[in-house]
Amino acid sequence: MNFLEDSIRLLRAKGYKITGPRVAVLEVLSKAEIPLSAYDIEEHIPKNIRSNVVTIYRVLDVFEELGIAHRIHTKEGYVRCDFELKRGCHYFAVCDKCGRTSEFLHKDPCFLKKIIPKNLPLKNLKHITEVSGTCQQCS
Repeated sequence: MNFLEDSIRLLRAKGYKITGPRVAVLEVLSKAEIPLSAYDIEEHIPKNIRSNVVTIYRVLDVFEELGIAHRIHTKEGYVRCDFELKRGCHYFAVCDKCGRTSEFLHKDPCFLKKIIPKNLPLKNLKHITEVSGTCQQCS
């Protein structure tokens, strides 16, 4: 899987233009090991790419909608999707010390769907689960 190529292919398939800011944000996310805020991403974008924080937030909104990136709430930042741009349920291990974030799969994908009451007015249920602790490198 090539994150950059797969993301560009998905954007095209969904009718989005491949713009300089979109490619630049993809490149930054592809190299990041910790969640990055829009401001962090802006610092890593080459100066020859015309963008600002508002543009980056708009790009991130599209990426989140398409499953290209995920928002990590505990770190107030964004990370790339590591599992073939799949929609649905995503699980993250977040280091409390260094902020390193790893996406992982559960043997029973979307197991929460089985325990959420059927009478809740939700369709197309998806969730992001964050588990925090200390990674091996920091312990």
